Amino acid sequence: MPQTNGEGNVILTPDDIAKEALVLLKNNLVFAPLVWRNLEREFGEKGQTINVRLPPRVKSAEGRHLQIQPEADQTTPFTINRHRHVGLQHTQRDLELSMGAFSQRYLKSGVTQLANVVDKSIADEIKLKTFYGSGTPGTAITKTDFFLGEAYMMGVGVPLDGMNQAVMNPLDKAGIQDGILTLDAPEIVKSALQRGYMGPISNFECYASANLSHYTVGAHAGTPLVNGASQTGSSLITDGWGGTSSLNAGDCFTIDNVFEVNPQTYASTGRLQRFVVLADIEDDVGGNMTISISPAINDGTLTTTDENGDVVSLAAYQNVTAAPANNAAITVIGTASTTYRQNLLFHKNACALAMIQISRPEGAVEYATAYDDDTGLAICYTAGYDIMNFQSIKRLDVLWGTKLIYPELSHRLWSDNV
Repeated sequence: MPQTNGEGNVILTPDDIAKEALVLLKNNLVFAPLVWRNLEREFGEKGQTINVRLPPRVKSAEGRHLQIQPEADQTTPFTINRHRHVGLQHTQRDLELSMGAFSQRYLKSGVTQLANVVDKSIADEIKLKTFYGSGTPGTAITKTDFFLGEAYMMGVGVPLDGMNQAVMNPLDKAGIQDGILTLDAPEIVKSALQRGYMGPISNFECYASANLSHYTVGAHAGTPLVNGASQTGSSLITDGWGGTSSLNAGDCFTIDNVFEVNPQTYASTGRLQRFVVLADIEDDVGGNMTISISPAINDGTLTTTDENGDVVSLAAYQNVTAAPANNAAITVIGTASTTYRQNLLFHKNACALAMIQISRPEGAVEYATAYDDDTGLAICYTAGYDIMNFQSIKRLDVLWGTKLIYPELSHRLWSDNV
């Protein structure tokens, strides 16, 4: 039953406000509907971490005699670690407005900001942890660059199964707009329903988003080299940076004669493997730097230890033709301290988003949470009373986490500098 005031006027309830806020949140998201969304049921509270199990990979063997290979149980941690809110300043009298008027006046601006922050968290997660890439830094992308990016993804085993997305910087979207196929009626309907939708290009559903921020390359200098032969794993010891260099998380580089391989055939693709820097780092006065990288260098000899303490081969996860040689040259993608536009191509399963419902805070006078079963989106409305200042306090909160689960399913298209 709708609530009324003493004069018989219908007033908006906390449930009404939460549901309307959820609609606004859903309608203003671009990235969130494009990523993996089935982890919500695994979480219960802020700060909780779960280990997401990755699908096992096996490597075939030659001949008729069976060669049993132990499977490595690979996992990656996922944490609910983002919390964002907006404060609401409305009076009791405002609750007598129609929902449309209340939403326009008090909800739209704040919820749109929440949606943009959630979207940007996904965009940054993909951008800063994706190692595969193409395009020429400093040169605006063309339709050819887009199709080359798709070809490179095919070369490293990314499935073209109808679950691939492209999200583009608005300027690059405008530059290749004529490459978008003519939309039929269903696509026009989809464009009206989902913000930022451009249409299909080849095997990708394409979107534009201003939340895909630019990227600035670290202040690297010198003549960087690998320091020590046959290094494998997720850190790389290097030298020759000049003593005044830094790398930013998200910087990418290649190593001479370390080529990427197709994950099914393990044959070289003919392209140098790209590695992404996972944490900001500076060299020491001698120009030495030990870099945390992804992917872990695996020439087929990398191993791990299972839960029983046994050593298990990771040969099935081989990603390079050979470990780097001592003094192999390192080439950072992009000019030092220069900012570039970025575009992303990725499979839906590359990145995950989990958004959970917030339990009623202790002392909340009013509380309502809205949850969408289809999308997994959730938003919470609470109200309290500040006795010191004699005023009501209302807010909307969202709680989420995002993680690039399978970075090998994503690709960065580098574009013009800004």
